[in-house]
Amino acid sequence: TSLLPDGEPNCLVLKLRQMLILLDCGLGQEQLYAMPVREGAMAEELKEGLLSAHSPSATADTGHKRKHAHTETTDIRQDWAMFLKASTSQFPQKKKARGLDTNKEFPTAVAISDTASSQSTRASATREYMFKLPDFSGVDLKSIDVALVSNYNHILALPYLTEFTEFQGRIFATEPTIEFGRQLMTEFATFFGTSVSSAPHEVIDRKKLIAQSGSGLYPAYTHADIKACIDKIQPVRFREHIALYGSLKLTAHSAGYCLGGSNWLIQIGTESIAYISSSSTQINLHPDLFDGTLLEHASTVIAADLRPKTSLTYDTGVNEVCATIARTVARKGHVLIPCAISGFLFDLLEDVHLHLSRMGLEQQVQYSFVSPVADTALQYSNILAEWMAPRKQEMVYLPEAPLLHGILLEKGTAKNYKSVHGAFSSDLKFPCIAFGGHPSLRSGPMVNLLHMWGKKDINSIIFIEPRIDVQASLEPFEGLEISRSICPLDIRLSVDQLVEVMKKHRHPKHVLVPVHVTASTSSDGAAELADSKGTTSTSSIRWSAYKAGVPIQLGIGSLYETVLLSEELAKGIFPQSFGSKSFAPVAGSLSIYNNQMQLEPASVAGRQILALHSQRQLRGVMNLQTLLAGLAMIGVVDPVVTKPGIDGDDDDDNNDDNDNDEEGSSLEIPEIRVEFKLDGLPACIIVHEGETVVKCDDSIRQLLRESVLKCLQSL
Repeated sequence: TSLLPDGEPNCLVLKLRQMLILLDCGLGQEQLYAMPVREGAMAEELKEGLLSAHSPSATADTGHKRKHAHTETTDIRQDWAMFLKASTSQFPQKKKARGLDTNKEFPTAVAISDTASSQSTRASATREYMFKLPDFSGVDLKSIDVALVSNYNHILALPYLTEFTEFQGRIFATEPTIEFGRQLMTEFATFFGTSVSSAPHEVIDRKKLIAQSGSGLYPAYTHADIKACIDKIQPVRFREHIALYGSLKLTAHSAGYCLGGSNWLIQIGTESIAYISSSSTQINLHPDLFDGTLLEHASTVIAADLRPKTSLTYDTGVNEVCATIARTVARKGHVLIPCAISGFLFDLLEDVHLHLSRMGLEQQVQYSFVSPVADTALQYSNILAEWMAPRKQEMVYLPEAPLLHGILLEKGTAKNYKSVHGAFSSDLKFPCIAFGGHPSLRSGPMVNLLHMWGKKDINSIIFIEPRIDVQASLEPFEGLEISRSICPLDIRLSVDQLVEVMKKHRHPKHVLVPVHVTASTSSDGAAELADSKGTTSTSSIRWSAYKAGVPIQLGIGSLYETVLLSEELAKGIFPQSFGSKSFAPVAGSLSIYNNQMQLEPASVAGRQILALHSQRQLRGVMNLQTLLAGLAMIGVVDPVVTKPGIDGDDDDDNNDDNDNDEEGSSLEIPEIRVEFKLDGLPACIIVHEGETVVKCDDSIRQLLRESVLKCLQSL
């Protein structure tokens, strides 16, 4: 079951036998567009000073700037205010807290009114944004056994789960995912939360907030919540086998999407499920290559976070980004690129720098990474060589950083800043390419930079994040003259690439995909994909679509279970050889503990019960000559033997010599019939490859039984 709408980050729940597994824990981003813009505590005078000092063609009309800064509340802010007002009945107005006046009310939402925008700005800078979480209302959070995180894009809601609820399960992620996830959480709390020590965070009864998250709104978590959450995550390596609860096995495989980005193979008993999250088969990128071997062991595949069919290819998008940057730098303009300081940004920087070098512009530009976690992200990414592609791993032995930004930082061509205040303005000497901020443009340094550089059309803003609604992001910034370019760089698998990956590796029996990559769905749940070939379900592989809140039956089940033998019972087993194989009878008491089955020696009462139900187990291959000799000993005369090719078969290829050879050999042909009379009663023995059938009167069955048993071995 998916807990977030289609197109949002992943958050799915998988129920596999007695296990409940959470696949990723993303936070919906669509709600950000309904929020007001938080401009921070940047003074109007400082904004005007920066505009006049560093805008390539600044004007002197400060009165006009001040008038632009003090605009009336936009429609989107009014809509958000109405949304919050409708939700306040579900949010506690008063909560008891240690050391605080319980009779004092605290704000629970961003207060937006028709007052001057300066008051609105100050309110939005000090009060809290509210967020709608994945719909956990139908999930017993205490019953979740394991949470698996694939990459940093699908982790933002995890602190709500670990710190606000009674969730007690294990959490697994790769080391880079944990660190980049921590950085993204820190950036989120900085941009959309209040200060760490602010009172509103202290007075909220958080343990009860998530119980009805399907209809509630919740504040951003704090830095203390982030630390506590990260401490609960257990790091894993690619292809490291994790055994839990006796029967559950987990293995992370490289997804090729980002450093540490992983897909998961989930095995329980003889059932295997592959969870394909954000993945990429794009070559020449810095992450480790996509590892499709997990598909060779999976009967069911859950494919999530696929690229929309209408999106540009990555190479086409990179070319457009490079061309736009080159044109802007050539006319002495600045470039804004709102994005996270991670992922494909490291590859884009190499492409942009190479393009500017070919254009002769590399000495006329400076790169700025503006984020509260920029320094940590840039330094950490360059020490993860073991998680990179082979060509990047080889650079570890060279006296330079594997990723280009490390070299640019050493040369001073690139610099990182926590914000646009202070050193950023004094270091600004050339046309600047600024990376960072939140792509929604609702908070962070890009909001300030957009005010600084948005007045001039020689500057550019380039949207490269594929999940961002550009029109909604820019809605609060109407009237700006800055050049806008939309070049979503999406390296995720498309539905066509997914089909090719499935063909390359062993076909699974069932593949689930998001509903947005399907063309239609039949009444039985089978889906037609929106790929170039219109792939549909076949007898060997079934395609199904999933959507938020609708459970999907995987249709998996096994006839067999893995059972361990206790040491004491194993000592009493003595196999008997039957040709190339050995067999031994095993009987005991089956115990089940923590999802693990074990066969142990039976008690006295148990042995008595087993003795009542025991049957003789026969093994071996029926030999015709031995059978006929046994029948002769009990008085059978002239039995009629019918074999394929004899008695009615016109095929003369089987001569008498061959018949004699076959009669003396073990029977490996489909069927032989031996018909005869014993004590005047008719009887027939039919020998198949895997069984022997005796048809006779009950009065002579005991005589025939011994003749047949002489041909076989008993366990």
